[in-house]
Amino acid sequence: MNIDINGKRVLITASTDGIGKGIAKALAREGCKLVITSRTTEKVYNTVKELKFYNPEVYGIVSDLTDYNSLDELVNFSIEKLGGIDVFIFNTGNPSNEPSYFDETSLKDWEYSVKLYLLSAIKLTKLVIPFMEKQKWGRIIYLSSWTVKQPQRIFVLADVSRSPIIQLTKILSKELGIYNITVNTILMGSFETEGAKRSLTKLAQKLNLNFNELWKKEVIERSSLKRTGDIEKELGSLIIYLISDYSSYITGSVIPIDGGTSDAI
Repeated sequence: MNIDINGKRVLITASTDGIGKGIAKALAREGCKLVITSRTTEKVYNTVKELKFYNPEVYGIVSDLTDYNSLDELVNFSIEKLGGIDVFIFNTGNPSNEPSYFDETSLKDWEYSVKLYLLSAIKLTKLVIPFMEKQKWGRIIYLSSWTVKQPQRIFVLADVSRSPIIQLTKILSKELGIYNITVNTILMGSFETEGAKRSLTKLAQKLNLNFNELWKKEVIERSSLKRTGDIEKELGSLIIYLISDYSSYITGSVIPIDGGTSDAI
Protein backbone atom coordinates (compact mmCIF):
# COMPACT_ATOMS: atom_id res chain seq x y z
CA MET A 1 0.00 0.00 0.00
CA ASN A 2 1.46 3.33 -1.08
CA ILE A 3 -0.17 6.11 0.93
CA ASP A 4 0.40 9.52 -0.60
CA ILE A 5 -0.77 12.61 1.33
CA ASN A 6 1.87 14.91 -0.08
CA GLY A 7 0.56 18.44 -0.45
CA LYS A 8 -2.46 18.04 1.81
CA ARG A 9 -3.19 21.30 3.64
CA VAL A 10 -3.52 20.64 7.35
CA LEU A 11 -4.55 22.81 10.29
CA ILE A 12 -3.68 21.21 13.62
CA THR A 13 -4.32 22.96 16.92
CA ALA A 14 -2.20 22.85 20.09
CA SER A 15 0.70 21.56 18.04
CA THR A 16 3.96 22.85 19.53
CA ASP A 17 4.23 20.22 22.28
CA GLY A 18 3.52 16.58 22.92
CA ILE A 19 0.80 14.87 20.91
CA GLY A 20 0.14 17.77 18.55
CA LYS A 21 3.80 18.35 17.76
CA GLY A 22 4.45 14.65 17.20
CA ILE A 23 1.59 14.43 14.73
CA ALA A 24 2.71 17.63 12.99
CA LYS A 25 6.20 16.18 12.58
CA ALA A 26 4.82 12.93 11.13
CA LEU A 27 2.69 14.87 8.63
CA ALA A 28 5.50 17.25 7.67
CA ARG A 29 7.63 14.23 6.81
CA GLU A 30 4.86 13.05 4.50
CA GLY A 31 4.88 16.35 2.64
CA CYS A 32 1.79 17.95 4.17
CA LYS A 33 1.53 21.72 4.27
CA LEU A 34 0.90 22.70 7.88
CA VAL A 35 -0.38 25.44 10.12
CA ILE A 36 0.58 24.81 13.74
CA THR A 37 -0.62 26.74 16.79
CA SER A 38 0.15 27.50 20.41
CA ARG A 39 -0.60 30.21 22.95
CA THR A 40 3.13 30.92 23.28
CA THR A 41 5.06 32.92 20.67
CA GLU A 42 8.38 31.27 21.45
CA LYS A 43 6.96 27.76 21.10
CA VAL A 44 5.38 28.63 17.76
CA TYR A 45 8.65 30.09 16.44
CA ASN A 46 10.78 27.16 17.61
CA THR A 47 8.38 24.51 16.34
CA VAL A 48 8.02 26.11 12.90
CA LYS A 49 11.81 26.32 12.66
CA GLU A 50 12.15 22.65 13.62
CA LEU A 51 9.43 21.36 11.28
CA LYS A 52 10.70 23.36 8.31
CA PHE A 53 13.64 20.95 8.33
CA TYR A 54 11.19 18.33 7.04
CA ASN A 55 8.99 20.60 4.95
CA PRO A 56 9.44 24.30 4.10
CA GLU A 57 5.66 24.85 3.96
CA VAL A 58 5.05 24.93 7.70
CA TYR A 59 3.50 28.05 9.21
CA GLY A 60 2.65 28.99 12.76
CA ILE A 61 0.41 31.42 14.59
CA VAL A 62 -0.26 32.21 18.22
CA SER A 63 -3.81 31.15 18.99
CA ASP A 64 -5.93 30.59 22.10
CA LEU A 65 -8.66 27.97 21.78
CA THR A 66 -10.77 29.71 24.42
CA ASP A 67 -10.73 33.05 22.53
CA TYR A 68 -13.26 32.99 19.70
CA ASN A 69 -11.73 36.00 17.92
CA SER A 70 -8.42 34.17 17.96
CA LEU A 71 -10.05 31.23 16.21
CA ASP A 72 -11.32 33.45 13.39
CA GLU A 73 -7.78 34.76 12.96
CA LEU A 74 -6.40 31.22 12.97
CA VAL A 75 -8.61 30.02 10.12
CA ASN A 76 -8.07 33.21 8.10
CA PHE A 77 -4.31 32.80 8.56
CA SER A 78 -4.51 29.15 7.46
CA ILE A 79 -6.42 30.02 4.30
CA GLU A 80 -3.98 32.82 3.50
CA LYS A 81 -0.88 30.64 3.97
CA LEU A 82 -2.15 27.30 2.65
CA GLY A 83 -4.67 28.46 0.07
CA GLY A 84 -7.32 26.24 1.65
CA ILE A 85 -7.83 23.57 4.30
CA ASP A 86 -8.05 19.89 3.42
CA VAL A 87 -7.62 18.49 6.92
CA PHE A 88 -8.60 19.85 10.33
CA ILE A 89 -7.11 18.07 13.35
CA PHE A 90 -8.45 19.25 16.69
CA ASN A 91 -6.11 18.84 19.63
CA THR A 92 -6.03 20.60 23.00
CA GLY A 93 -3.94 21.04 26.10
CA ASN A 94 -5.40 20.64 29.58
CA PRO A 95 -7.20 23.04 31.95
CA SER A 96 -4.97 24.30 34.76
CA ASN A 97 -7.24 22.73 37.39
CA GLU A 98 -6.77 19.19 36.16
CA PRO A 99 -6.58 16.52 37.41
CA SER A 100 -9.33 17.29 39.91
CA TYR A 101 -12.36 15.67 41.52
CA PHE A 102 -15.82 17.18 41.05
CA ASP A 103 -15.93 18.82 44.48
CA GLU A 104 -12.60 20.52 43.74
CA THR A 105 -13.90 22.28 40.64
CA SER A 106 -15.52 25.70 40.36
CA LEU A 107 -18.04 26.97 37.85
CA LYS A 108 -15.21 29.01 36.35
CA ASP A 109 -13.25 25.77 35.80
CA TRP A 110 -16.23 24.30 34.00
CA GLU A 111 -16.74 27.34 31.79
CA TYR A 112 -13.09 27.23 30.77
CA SER A 113 -13.10 23.49 30.20
CA VAL A 114 -16.23 23.54 28.03
CA LYS A 115 -14.75 26.38 25.97
CA LEU A 116 -11.47 24.52 25.56
CA TYR A 117 -12.72 21.03 24.77
CA LEU A 118 -16.10 21.56 23.14
CA LEU A 119 -17.00 25.07 22.02
CA SER A 120 -13.65 25.73 20.34
CA ALA A 121 -14.06 22.49 18.38
CA ILE A 122 -17.54 23.55 17.30
CA LYS A 123 -16.39 27.05 16.37
CA LEU A 124 -13.42 25.84 14.31
CA THR A 125 -15.46 23.13 12.64
CA LYS A 126 -18.04 25.69 11.54
CA LEU A 127 -15.24 27.83 10.10
CA VAL A 128 -13.48 25.09 8.11
CA ILE A 129 -16.51 23.22 6.74
CA PRO A 130 -17.42 25.77 4.02
CA PHE A 131 -13.97 25.44 2.43
CA MET A 132 -14.18 21.64 2.46
CA GLU A 133 -17.72 21.65 1.05
CA LYS A 134 -16.65 23.92 -1.79
CA GLN A 135 -13.82 21.61 -2.83
CA LYS A 136 -15.94 18.51 -2.12
CA TRP A 137 -13.23 16.85 -0.03
CA GLY A 138 -12.10 17.04 3.55
CA ARG A 139 -11.02 15.30 6.71
CA ILE A 140 -12.02 16.32 10.24
CA ILE A 141 -10.30 14.47 13.08
CA TYR A 142 -10.97 15.14 16.75
CA LEU A 143 -8.36 13.91 19.22
CA SER A 144 -9.85 12.74 22.49
CA SER A 145 -9.16 10.13 25.18
CA TRP A 146 -10.16 6.58 26.07
CA THR A 147 -11.48 8.03 29.33
CA VAL A 148 -14.42 9.57 27.47
CA LYS A 149 -15.91 6.06 27.21
CA GLN A 150 -14.60 4.96 30.59
CA PRO A 151 -14.71 8.16 32.67
CA GLN A 152 -12.18 8.69 35.45
CA ARG A 153 -13.24 10.62 38.56
CA ILE A 154 -9.98 12.54 38.65
CA PHE A 155 -10.46 13.85 35.09
CA VAL A 156 -14.06 14.98 35.51
CA LEU A 157 -13.51 18.30 33.70
CA ALA A 158 -12.06 16.72 30.58
CA ASP A 159 -14.24 13.61 30.42
CA VAL A 160 -17.51 15.49 30.77
CA SER A 161 -16.59 18.49 28.62
CA ARG A 162 -15.36 16.60 25.58
CA SER A 163 -17.70 13.62 25.60
CA PRO A 164 -20.23 15.43 23.31
CA ILE A 165 -17.62 15.39 20.53
CA ILE A 166 -18.55 11.76 19.93
CA GLN A 167 -22.15 12.76 19.21
CA LEU A 168 -20.95 15.65 17.04
CA THR A 169 -18.78 13.24 15.06
CA LYS A 170 -21.72 11.01 14.23
CA ILE A 171 -24.06 13.88 13.35
CA LEU A 172 -21.54 15.67 11.11
CA SER A 173 -20.63 12.45 9.33
CA LYS A 174 -24.28 12.15 8.23
CA GLU A 175 -24.42 15.75 7.03
CA LEU A 176 -21.05 15.99 5.30
CA GLY A 177 -20.69 12.63 3.60
CA ILE A 178 -22.21 13.94 0.35
CA TYR A 179 -19.25 16.35 0.12
CA ASN A 180 -16.66 13.56 0.54
CA ILE A 181 -15.84 14.93 3.99
CA THR A 182 -15.16 12.35 6.68
CA VAL A 183 -15.42 13.05 10.40
CA ASN A 184 -13.84 10.80 13.01
CA THR A 185 -12.75 10.89 16.64
CA ILE A 186 -9.62 9.17 17.94
CA LEU A 187 -9.62 8.00 21.56
CA MET A 188 -6.02 8.05 22.64
CA GLY A 189 -4.36 6.03 25.35
CA SER A 190 -1.16 7.07 27.12
CA PHE A 191 1.73 8.66 25.28
CA GLU A 192 4.83 9.78 27.14
CA THR A 193 4.58 13.56 26.90
CA GLU A 194 5.54 16.36 29.25
CA GLY A 195 1.85 17.20 29.62
CA ALA A 196 1.01 13.65 30.67
CA LYS A 197 3.86 13.66 33.17
CA ARG A 198 2.73 17.00 34.61
CA SER A 199 -0.81 15.70 35.08
CA LEU A 200 0.35 12.56 36.82
CA THR A 201 2.81 14.51 38.94
CA LYS A 202 -0.11 16.63 40.20
CA LEU A 203 -2.11 13.49 40.87
CA ALA A 204 0.79 11.87 42.72
CA GLN A 205 1.13 14.95 44.93
CA LYS A 206 -2.61 15.03 45.53
CA LEU A 207 -2.63 11.38 46.61
CA ASN A 208 0.74 11.61 48.39
CA LEU A 209 2.18 8.85 46.22
CA ASN A 210 5.49 8.29 44.44
CA PHE A 211 5.34 9.47 40.80
CA ASN A 212 7.16 6.46 39.33
CA GLU A 213 4.94 4.00 41.18
CA LEU A 214 1.80 5.86 40.10
CA TRP A 215 3.01 6.05 36.48
CA LYS A 216 3.59 2.30 36.47
CA LYS A 217 0.19 1.56 38.03
CA GLU A 218 -2.01 4.04 36.15
CA VAL A 219 -0.23 4.09 32.79
CA ILE A 220 1.97 1.06 32.14
CA GLU A 221 0.00 -1.63 33.96
CA ARG A 222 -3.35 -0.43 32.60
CA SER A 223 -2.22 -1.16 29.05
CA SER A 224 -2.52 -4.69 27.67
CA LEU A 225 0.84 -4.09 25.99
CA LYS A 226 2.42 -2.76 29.20
CA ARG A 227 3.83 0.33 27.53
CA THR A 228 2.96 3.77 26.25
CA GLY A 229 2.31 4.52 22.59
CA ASP A 230 4.67 6.06 20.05
CA ILE A 231 3.24 9.38 18.86
CA GLU A 232 4.89 9.61 15.46
CA LYS A 233 5.09 5.93 14.57
CA GLU A 234 1.74 4.68 15.85
CA LEU A 235 -0.63 7.63 16.32
CA GLY A 236 0.90 9.52 13.41
CA SER A 237 0.52 6.51 11.11
CA LEU A 238 -3.16 6.16 12.01
CA ILE A 239 -3.76 9.81 11.18
CA ILE A 240 -1.81 9.52 7.92
CA TYR A 241 -4.14 6.67 6.94
CA LEU A 242 -7.27 8.63 7.94
CA ILE A 243 -6.11 11.58 5.84
CA SER A 244 -5.51 9.39 2.79
CA ASP A 245 -8.03 8.30 0.18
CA TYR A 246 -7.74 4.74 1.50
CA SER A 247 -9.88 5.81 4.48
CA SER A 248 -12.68 7.38 2.44
CA TYR A 249 -15.26 4.83 3.68
CA ILE A 250 -14.47 5.49 7.35
CA THR A 251 -16.61 8.24 8.85
CA GLY A 252 -18.65 8.81 11.99
CA SER A 253 -16.28 6.44 13.76
CA VAL A 254 -14.74 6.54 17.22
CA ILE A 255 -11.36 4.88 16.90
CA PRO A 256 -9.37 3.79 19.97
CA ILE A 257 -5.59 3.73 19.94
CA ASP A 258 -4.87 2.95 23.56
CA GLY A 259 -2.82 -0.24 23.70
CA GLY A 260 -5.81 -2.07 25.15
CA THR A 261 -6.08 0.29 28.13
CA SER A 262 -9.83 0.80 28.08
CA ASP A 263 -12.24 -1.87 29.26
CA ALA A 264 -15.09 -0.27 27.32
CA ILE A 265 -16.62 -2.24 24.45
